[in-house]
Amino acid sequence: MTAPLSTEELLKRLDEQHQAYLQTFKLVHEALSHTVAATTASPAALPPLQSPVTSAGKRRRRSTVEVEIDRPGLRKPSTYHSSVLTGESDESDEDDELYVQAPLARSKYEDEDLRKHLQTHKFNEEGQLLLDTIVKDGVLLRPTLFPKYDPDEKFHNSHYTIFDVGKDGAPLSRSFVVKPGSSIDSSIWQAIKDLNADPAALRPAVGRISIVREPSPIVFGALHLTMNKNFDMDEIFEHLVEQDNSAAHMINRGFNDDQRQQRSLVFKFDYFTVVGEEVEPMPWQASAGAEKVLDPPEGHIPISRCSSVVALSLSGNHIKKLKNASRRAQTRYGYVYDLWAPWHVLNIQCYPDHKHSMDSHDSTKHYVNGPEAFLHTLLAEFKDAEKRFEEIYNKITKLITPPPDFMFNGQLRDRLLFEDKEFTYSRRYFWAFQTLGIMNNGIKAIIDAFEDTFTDEVWEGKHKTLWPMLEPDSGRNVYWRKRMAGLRKEFKREIEHLEKLYEENDDRRKEIRTLRDQLFSGTSVLESRKSVELSTVTILQGHNIKLLTLVSIFFLPLTFVTSVFGMTNMPTQHQFKWFGIVMATVCIPFFLLIGSLNTTSGMEFWRSKWQYLLSYISHALSSTSPPSQETASHRVEQYQKNQQRIEKIKQRSLSASQAMQIRSAQVTPLATQPTLSTSVSVSKDPPSPSNGEEEQKEERERPAMSSQSASESLGGKSITIAAASPPEREGKGKREAASWWEMVWGRKRRVR
Repeated sequence: MTAPLSTEELLKRLDEQHQAYLQTFKLVHEALSHTVAATTASPAALPPLQSPVTSAGKRRRRSTVEVEIDRPGLRKPSTYHSSVLTGESDESDEDDELYVQAPLARSKYEDEDLRKHLQTHKFNEEGQLLLDTIVKDGVLLRPTLFPKYDPDEKFHNSHYTIFDVGKDGAPLSRSFVVKPGSSIDSSIWQAIKDLNADPAALRPAVGRISIVREPSPIVFGALHLTMNKNFDMDEIFEHLVEQDNSAAHMINRGFNDDQRQQRSLVFKFDYFTVVGEEVEPMPWQASAGAEKVLDPPEGHIPISRCSSVVALSLSGNHIKKLKNASRRAQTRYGYVYDLWAPWHVLNIQCYPDHKHSMDSHDSTKHYVNGPEAFLHTLLAEFKDAEKRFEEIYNKITKLITPPPDFMFNGQLRDRLLFEDKEFTYSRRYFWAFQTLGIMNNGIKAIIDAFEDTFTDEVWEGKHKTLWPMLEPDSGRNVYWRKRMAGLRKEFKREIEHLEKLYEENDDRRKEIRTLRDQLFSGTSVLESRKSVELSTVTILQGHNIKLLTLVSIFFLPLTFVTSVFGMTNMPTQHQFKWFGIVMATVCIPFFLLIGSLNTTSGMEFWRSKWQYLLSYISHALSSTSPPSQETASHRVEQYQKNQQRIEKIKQRSLSASQAMQIRSAQVTPLATQPTLSTSVSVSKDPPSPSNGEEEQKEERERPAMSSQSASESLGGKSITIAAASPPEREGKGKREAASWWEMVWGRKRRVR
């Protein structure tokens, strides 16, 4: 027994049946009109065809549970979620003035238009990269532009969702225009090539939502043709291909020179995702390679760079002219377009996975204008980004977390604690740590782009360039702010989820850092232990080499002696006495020398003797050769210079007796030395030896005086020291000794 269908599935089925009914009724109505026109001469006999478009005033929409008695051609579908479930409708949703009423401009393209556009348009570098395979494969030369792809090419896994939004704000899928059996590329082309192509359509579109996922190169070309009038598709392609952080290109775009950029807003997503099963990244998307993506090795997470663009374009004329506020910049004027103008929402998703949301738009939602549809599409992208970031987080967590049997498996613990020769876990921890850091950068870029763009002024309709409200108190603007408040809460909830995921990534990075440090610590201890073991082995090898060396040294002198006595010119008589004497004479000193060299003291002894021998030989060789005349004169000059240097040093220095006299004058106690004067005068005249002899003679003959005066002159210096001394008395030596003892004793007491 099959499970009961959910409410959403029933609503979708009801909407599809209703769409099929409207299409069939339209065909029947056209057939009847042609039949009546051909068979009836007077067309007045038939009742006039009533237009499905009613007046712009208020009207009541009937609930789906009421009995419909009007003609089906005059009936308008009621697809509100509340109406379908409860049979009731919100009064605020019943006013047509709350929704956009002006239809989009008519457009229709054929296959040849697409072929000509691809041949003649000058694409930028990013566009050429996206359309590269079309040129290489020669698609433009084939009869059909939508060929079947090779099953091995996994990057053509395209999906699409195209909605036409009517005057009631309900999106209507365009899947009914696709011919059965068409390829995915042809289906997308059939859904986007026409817009309000039938003037007599019962439900003209005031807005279109185009969502294309993993488009192929030919679909990129089709989007460029159909959307280039409303969006700068070269700019869109540049945002998709350029590897940069997520950003919002929405503020001050009204000042751009290109009118398409003035009326459009772009929000770019750029981050990473885990490649899904049986999916391959596009050739221009960064990844680890097709081999690792399709058949990942153990411990490898197939991650690819991904990007998407959500754009909004408002048609019609501008409603306000702005002037740039910068004083330094050149005066420029910008334009603001009406919120209630016909609109286009374009969402191109280049995600090689299966995580995109398929239910972001359906007939249960009603959009009052283009910005609301844009915000709903942007909100779906935020939710998809959260899912992709969370999957990467879970994959990395599983990669670095030990399995459940970690506590019981010793070999597994050793593998995690000690690094192997392939550096498996060092590489793994480094990759996981850096990858989570890059993920956090992507999350932060998305949050910053949203918060910097959608400020309080934007949500309240007070921003000067982004969705300003000229009549904030009008009914539709009040209702629009009410809808914006609900969307703001949902965005706030998603931002909180992303911030929480940012914190979880940061905590996981700390855990990875701890695991990495533990791995390095355990590996270092293991390497140290191995080094100790290897050093022991090295020592044993050294002992073995030493033993072999000693054995070879033992036989070396014996070999020398035997080789000498084995010469052919030696006497042939067998006299082993001389052989033994020579052997003892050669071997014993040799063994003693080797034994002494094997010790540190012996090595130092023989090194000193060797150096002494070398110096003795060099001195002997230099003494045997007669010195040349130049060498002798050089030595005489050097000797004279040394003597002059010594004399200068003596002239600058004091003699021992002079120094003692100065020192004794300085250490005399203050009681016995009331005054102390020292004068130093330096004369420029050179000293004479006669003056020095006279001063020394006067010094020896100078009598004792009551006031001692020492005047010394040496080498142009004159030092005079005068010290007053007490009168001489008997027992002078004892008094001086006592004074000296008192001075020393007082100094000791001060120290204590």
